[in-house]
Amino acid sequence: MLPSTNVGNVEGTNIQLAPVHPQRRKRFTIDTVIHYWIAVVLVAGMAFPLCWMLYSSLKTNREIFASPFALPQRMRLGHFVEAWQVGNLGRFYLNSIFVTLTSVVIIVTVSSLAAYAFARFTFKGRDVLYYTFLIGLMLPPQVVIIPLYILLRDLNMLNTYWSLILPYSAWSLSVSIFLLRSFYLTLPGELEDAAKIDGASLFQTFRLVMLPLIRPALVTVVVLNIVNLWNEFLFALLFIQDEARRTLPAGMLNFYGYHQVDYRLVFSGLSIVTIPILIAFFFFQKQVINGLTISGVER
Repeated sequence: MLPSTNVGNVEGTNIQLAPVHPQRRKRFTIDTVIHYWIAVVLVAGMAFPLCWMLYSSLKTNREIFASPFALPQRMRLGHFVEAWQVGNLGRFYLNSIFVTLTSVVIIVTVSSLAAYAFARFTFKGRDVLYYTFLIGLMLPPQVVIIPLYILLRDLNMLNTYWSLILPYSAWSLSVSIFLLRSFYLTLPGELEDAAKIDGASLFQTFRLVMLPLIRPALVTVVVLNIVNLWNEFLFALLFIQDEARRTLPAGMLNFYGYHQVDYRLVFSGLSIVTIPILIAFFFFQKQVINGLTISGVER
């Protein structure tokens, strides 16, 4: 006999819940525990390199080589100050902030307008142009590095901030347009009709009605592009030879000498570069997840 639960009596009639099989309840519990353990293992595997980098920055070079995975014998916060001064990270920070924010402003402006046109308007060649943009999702940057270098050289743009800003902006438009267009398609067209009836122009409808509604997708685009551009290394290394204009990833090469590497400063510099962007992503992760989830729905 399977157990049942009596939850009440309505006009003399006993109401009982459906019996729950003990093995089914046990199986569900075991599955839940397994899923949680898998999640814990995955999180630990992804978090360990970050933790290892942080506590290695507090160790001496002798400790790093003697026992790479052991905890430091004592806290040496002076390594961060030394890394900041030796690596000239203050200048590189300003360069990265300027290049990243300028690129993100261009990306958000162009992609929001282009995605709105692809989602709401019908014109000749719309689908061809849209899928042309999406080709950028399939091409790695290494494919175009040589012709792009030649183009920037012929335009006398090497060793300038624009040699990074323009390629960053162009390369990030594909995924940004894809996400924003998908979000636009989830919005009802009656909103734009109501704005037209109220006398709003096309740009007013876009600015006052559509942009506030796609705010989750805009936050997603901003955060994803900031993370990607902040960590970009290849373009920053090849297109900028002037050290005064280098960004943080390329500037980290200052810690590598010809004959030896000061690993304690390398780990300290990497921590200084990585921690701010991780904190920003931690605070906006909910908006990013919501934006990606909603943007994944297309008509």
